[in-house]
Amino acid sequence: MIASAPLAWMLTVAFVVTGAYALLRCSATVAGPLPPERRTAELAHVVMSVSMVVMTWSWFSTTGLVLQVVLFSLFTAYFATRAVRGWRGTAHACVGGAAHALMAAAMVWMLVSMPLVMAMPVSGSDGEGGHAGHAGHGGGSAGDAMAMGGQAGWAVAVTLAVSVALLVACGYWALRALRREPVVAPVRTPALVGGGESEPAAAPAPRPVPSALGERSDAVCHAVMSLGMVVMFVGMVAGW
Repeated sequence: MIASAPLAWMLTVAFVVTGAYALLRCSATVAGPLPPERRTAELAHVVMSVSMVVMTWSWFSTTGLVLQVVLFSLFTAYFATRAVRGWRGTAHACVGGAAHALMAAAMVWMLVSMPLVMAMPVSGSDGEGGHAGHAGHGGGSAGDAMAMGGQAGWAVAVTLAVSVALLVACGYWALRALRREPVVAPVRTPALVGGGESEPAAAPAPRPVPSALGERSDAVCHAVMSLGMVVMFVGMVAGW
């Protein structure tokens, strides 16, 4: 999908890193310190990263395309629901949920809008994906490309608007990454000691979250994902 081999490799590395990081956090929700309710969100980030790597080099069959549209639509609804529920909680819960919903919705738009916004034709094979611009690095040949009627102006405008929104989300995550990690004070409960006087005693401390999986590194991961999606959208429109 990306004609420039250096740019394709750069995006590949970025999304492999974000996918691996999300997989680590997903594992931490199963047997580690992260809460189980984070599992769906981390799984969504893994799937997004894998899908972006594939789209960087190739294209999906019709079945794969439909399945992904349905899956990312479900993720969009899930994150949107979290954002609405977070409206009564912290601002981060609401804005964070909205930012995740935006990324999932952007994935849906990227999948369905490609024939309308790409400056270069996409392979017409139903069983194999490919892009005409990848003839030089294993993505198909120009002879197999399917001619397109040109870019649709309204679709390009929507794509650019989504890109701007993703840039805003990237800035939000970047600001979150620059903030100091929150310090959680231990919970203390009253306990009777000696002659019956009560004295605060520390409750069992929760298992600490490693800094490598903390909020700061998580925000960096989301910022990279958002920026990578912007580059992919711009590459689609510009024919890079």
